[in-house]
Amino acid sequence: MLGEIYPEYFCKAYMPDQFEREFADYSRIILNTLKETIESKSREKRVIIAPREHGKSTFSSFAIPTWAALYKKKRFIFFISSSSGISSNFFEKIKRTLESDSVIEDFGNQKNTKGNWLTTWNKEELKTVGDVWISYSGWTSGLRGINKDTRPDLIILDDLEDKSVAESASLRQKLETCFNEEIGRLGTYNTDFFYIGTLLYENSLLDRVSRSPSWKALILKRVISFPDSDGEKLWEEWRKIYRNIANENRFDDAWKFYTDNKDKMLNGTKVLWEDKVPADKTKYPGGYYNVMLAREEFGEDAFWKEDQSEPRESSDMPFKTLSFWQDIFGDCPALPSTKLAIDPSEGKGLDSTAYVVGGGTNGAVIIKNGELRNDKLNAIMSHSKELIKNMPEIDEVIIEENTYKEDGTEQLRKYLSENNCYRKVTGFRSTDNKHNRIISMEPDINNGTILFNKLNASFNKEVLHYSESSKHDDAPDVTHKLWKTLKKPNYFMA
Repeated sequence: MLGEIYPEYFCKAYMPDQFEREFADYSRIILNTLKETIESKSREKRVIIAPREHGKSTFSSFAIPTWAALYKKKRFIFFISSSSGISSNFFEKIKRTLESDSVIEDFGNQKNTKGNWLTTWNKEELKTVGDVWISYSGWTSGLRGINKDTRPDLIILDDLEDKSVAESASLRQKLETCFNEEIGRLGTYNTDFFYIGTLLYENSLLDRVSRSPSWKALILKRVISFPDSDGEKLWEEWRKIYRNIANENRFDDAWKFYTDNKDKMLNGTKVLWEDKVPADKTKYPGGYYNVMLAREEFGEDAFWKEDQSEPRESSDMPFKTLSFWQDIFGDCPALPSTKLAIDPSEGKGLDSTAYVVGGGTNGAVIIKNGELRNDKLNAIMSHSKELIKNMPEIDEVIIEENTYKEDGTEQLRKYLSENNCYRKVTGFRSTDNKHNRIISMEPDINNGTILFNKLNASFNKEVLHYSESSKHDDAPDVTHKLWKTLKKPNYFMA
């Protein structure tokens, strides 16, 4: 009886391994909102948008559906995700809970035999002794005509839009068609819908559904309110300390600055889940402080999209500022390994051949030199030779093969050998979406983990002014090639 009335009690009693920590206020709101939706006599559609790692799927796609099945609130619970593999994870968790000793003790064996008849209970669907069906599918698998001895009366949509959908206009259109022509027509007059997710991009399906008058939306943000203006100024000072790569104690120094100014820096702040990072599990406790740590690590784009449910337009310029090694070290620091990355011009319009020389130290990428030139293959080989002679510490040349294929890489390798400046030459092809790979650098550029050379004005300007609609993107693209190389585990960044 307590479990039916109080979903928090139900979670603690029958899923203790999933709900070891105390419930935050927002989690009670989610649980009770969905409970009230299911118990309502009218057909309802609910959208739950919440930050990553705040348990929204655990509440919406595990706890409440299990509760609904055991108390026979619904007759057919159906899960749909971007793939059947994701949906099957929720299904398996529910199945294991229904098979648990605590559930069997209080509710009976959910797959008991009835005479010579055994209830359906397999990897794809199950039917409890209370005649409740539970099944799942990915939206790409085809959904028409799904029914048992009844049609679904609770349909749970969890993360329909994954990374592949976010990056593909054709998949977005296919999902839209599936949502309007198949998913929305699966149920009947008493079917409730839950749509759970994180906003991955502006004007996504989830974004538009949340604004539809046919749906009720609960939108949660990791930061409910930010510091006042005086507090924000102190956080800017904190960022300078935290980002000072030349200071090996910068993390502890940033923490000390925070503790010395804590009251002012937190004035006006409120977070959704103060204890998201348990105080006894981290060196740097505090709800808002850990928001700022994550913001530094993953960048502004991820913060506004995944934490604040406010994705920015893809046309926005993602790089807000550039940091320079001259301001931190004075002279360029010694690098354990120095690379030359080259992105040859494809000969289209004002396309340039971009060169960048750099390496890694103290977890940072140091760009010693960045250039944009109008070079074809012969000029590329000649200029590479000059760069190596001027910077003999270069130990590898990395060249994109989209333009000159493997033959261009082999010609460069041969040319350098014949001119007494042989270096390892590595060719590679870029096949992924250029915009997505460039903006993947956003956290490291904006927090100063990538340090540029002040003297490379044209190169730096092209990086700083980059947007998805930019006509010039060679500088940020070649920067990504160097950054990605140095981020690989087999490359040492002391």
